[in-house]
Amino acid sequence: MITSMSDLYWQSLLLGAGAHTPWLRDHGSLTRRIQKRCSRFGVNPIRSEIAPVEQDERVLLGATRAYTREVFLLADDRPVVFAHSVVASHHLRGAWQPVQHLGSRPLGALLFAHPLVQRAPLRFRALDRRSELYRRAADALFQPPARLWARRSEFRLHGAPLLVTEVFLPDILNLPK
Repeated sequence: MITSMSDLYWQSLLLGAGAHTPWLRDHGSLTRRIQKRCSRFGVNPIRSEIAPVEQDERVLLGATRAYTREVFLLADDRPVVFAHSVVASHHLRGAWQPVQHLGSRPLGALLFAHPLVQRAPLRFRALDRRSELYRRAADALFQPPARLWARRSEFRLHGAPLLVTEVFLPDILNLPK
């Protein structure tokens, strides 16, 4: 059943993801999972600003502009995930105030440490060159594949939503199991 515009783009069923499936379905901290599989974990901040949001994000945030944070998660200096997070600007004065001060620290550490943060079920999508998120994620790749798998999480704190979209880059599959 389609309950919002976001359902047209992001699906609750994950089909055709192959080797990416375990990464996409994992409900724990992606940061922690990557850290366990590499010697050096890092966060490379790319963007941190108030910006227009995508149409599917507008429906969930109830805003046309939001604080946007984009980073690459690095495993042994290789980008393995492009993370795109958005939160309505007015929630930066309340529930999600710490998000704008993360710098090169992982968002996952904040989300999974706070006992009141609630997470909605994961949503999935294969992104291709038509997607702006694909293009920004592919900036880190020498030869981007035809599609990149992504998952979206909606986190809520005191009723305020924060959307996190994680785009999995090819080197994620090269990490030790």
